[in-house]
Amino acid sequence: MERLTRLNGLNGKGINEIKDFGPALEDIVKSLNVSVSRGMESLKVAYKLVELVRSPMTHLDKFTFLPPLWSHEDFLRPLILQSRGRKTVSMVYGIPTVRRQVKNYLIHTLINIISNMNLAEQKDALIVVMIGETDQEYVQQVSTEIKNRLSEEVNSGLVDIIAPSPEYYPDFNKLRLTLGDPKNRVSWRSKQNLDFAFLMMYCQPKGNFYVQIEDDIIVKSKFHTIMKNTALQRIANGQEWFILDFGELGFIGKLFRCSDLPSLIQYLIIFYNDQPGDWLLDGIVEIKACGIDKKDCRKLKDNLWIKSNRTLFQHIGTWSSLAGKIQHLKAKHF
Repeated sequence: MERLTRLNGLNGKGINEIKDFGPALEDIVKSLNVSVSRGMESLKVAYKLVELVRSPMTHLDKFTFLPPLWSHEDFLRPLILQSRGRKTVSMVYGIPTVRRQVKNYLIHTLINIISNMNLAEQKDALIVVMIGETDQEYVQQVSTEIKNRLSEEVNSGLVDIIAPSPEYYPDFNKLRLTLGDPKNRVSWRSKQNLDFAFLMMYCQPKGNFYVQIEDDIIVKSKFHTIMKNTALQRIANGQEWFILDFGELGFIGKLFRCSDLPSLIQYLIIFYNDQPGDWLLDGIVEIKACGIDKKDCRKLKDNLWIKSNRTLFQHIGTWSSLAGKIQHLKAKHF
């Protein structure tokens, strides 16, 4: 009886505390409903080098594996360098780009992609370039170059340009050394995984399908329509799939339903320090497809990871974003 009385007392106290918190909660909700103009003015003060707006996006509910975000959910809001607010397109193309020491291929890649789309395809697509750097002067430089070289495409809403908040990234000096790799390589591939996840979070609510590509590729003509029709046909036929693969290398040319991205985003964030992104992609497919006995695992994975007989993307970059690394790999069936 005494315990019951104490519990009732605690319960009453909790209810009162919730009531006391009510006005504060209302103030927080009101503060989130900030006008665009006020938001822009505040960001001009905070980021003098970049004319940006922070925009909310789909994100994780828990930040267990990114401790710096525990009490700063706002760090998941991207810095919007350019956007006309295009959404509800069929295809969203995500292009992460970072500084390269020797040669940058981004503008050539964008020009090639856009030149291989007709007007109808351009209206049915969104290309999102994520500049994965925290140096705001460099971010502004790349953003300005894209706007100058592709002004018509940027102004039409075909191209969005975003960058992560500098606080999004963890301290890469504190990563575990994994796979026997040196520290610089572990940091490079770990950051790449976080870049992929951030880009996917922004793109996920904007279209039906998401295609991951890189900033040093070329494409085949009608690639947009081929991928879109392939995905729609498999859905119409009731065929199960998780990835439609129109590239042969790494993370290039992988098509996902936007509705499937949240699980992939979380998987990348959980294991970002453990393996490269293309290995993690294979890992999540194995988890989805295979039993613990791994019986017929390869065949089961092939039922979810559908490799097209038409390679639509070719890797052209030689100088990697990892300092000192030279990349000679090419798609054999492009």
